[in-house]
Amino acid sequence: MKHVCSRTWMIWVLAAAGLPVSAGAWGPDGHEIVADIADAYLTPVAQEQLEKILGSQKLDDYEISSWPDIIRGDQEYAEKYPGNGQWHYVDFDASQRYDDDFELKPPTNGQDIVSQIQRFEKMLKAKGTTPERRLDAVRFLTHFVADVHQPMHCAYRYGDMGGNMIPIHSFRGRHYSFSVDTPMDYAPNLHAMWDEYLVNELLASVRPKTLARRLAKEIAPGQLHYWSNDQVLDWAIDSYWRARKEAYRWTNGEKLPYKWTGPGMDLTSENYIDSHLPIVREQLQKAGVRLAHLLNEALDPAYASPPKPAPAEAPPAPAK
Repeated sequence: MKHVCSRTWMIWVLAAAGLPVSAGAWGPDGHEIVADIADAYLTPVAQEQLEKILGSQKLDDYEISSWPDIIRGDQEYAEKYPGNGQWHYVDFDASQRYDDDFELKPPTNGQDIVSQIQRFEKMLKAKGTTPERRLDAVRFLTHFVADVHQPMHCAYRYGDMGGNMIPIHSFRGRHYSFSVDTPMDYAPNLHAMWDEYLVNELLASVRPKTLARRLAKEIAPGQLHYWSNDQVLDWAIDSYWRARKEAYRWTNGEKLPYKWTGPGMDLTSENYIDSHLPIVREQLQKAGVRLAHLLNEALDPAYASPPKPAPAEAPPAPAK
């Protein structure tokens, strides 16, 4: 089943009807975390060039890392960047059957997150790009590299708009919880859970910068190498499989319901939350490393991607 209209238009219709829908991506905290992890892996030359582009702003500032969310629906940017509301995701069908023709490809019109990351990467690298466009390129890249690692931005089932149509009744984590009586900005849904609720649970009351430092320290040299040496489409395909095999399943491996009506799912630490937090951690880490890699490539001519670690030396032979 393919979408017959854009998510942007559908989101507006659903919101007007009072149905559960989230228009965002990783929430501001998630985007800040990705930007801070990336900052830890920028070369000195790339950092210097980035300062010239951003001026007094920082990569993790809300006005930078979440800027593409801020401009959605803005008439000025609708004219400057037509269709930008569709650039936050790519529609890969998680209900598609495996067969000889199974292949994941972005749409041919270029109105998707994979195509736009590639576009703004080229724009940032190009020598003739104006300062204004270079700033826009950094803002789009910072945001979209994070978004493409949110699994629900790369998958959907039976027209559920990446989980936007799957309501959540309650969320009871060890650090973050809400019930049906908790005031919310919009009706909770599966997509919003990946955007925000799981990140809130992961934060466990620490600041995003603190969590970013912890996550950066956990990244092994091998991960740094492999995550920096694959292609943008590979990132989206990996997120698709994380959605299909994990995000759309309970802790016990059973598939989540396709139900679009209330009251929705009751999620607990035992039946969903705890088993999916490691995925959130790793996706944020991957996004930070890959964002740094793209910025380093674009801004530092001498940059070389992280090398493959040497195999560990064999232990000495036992004495005879």
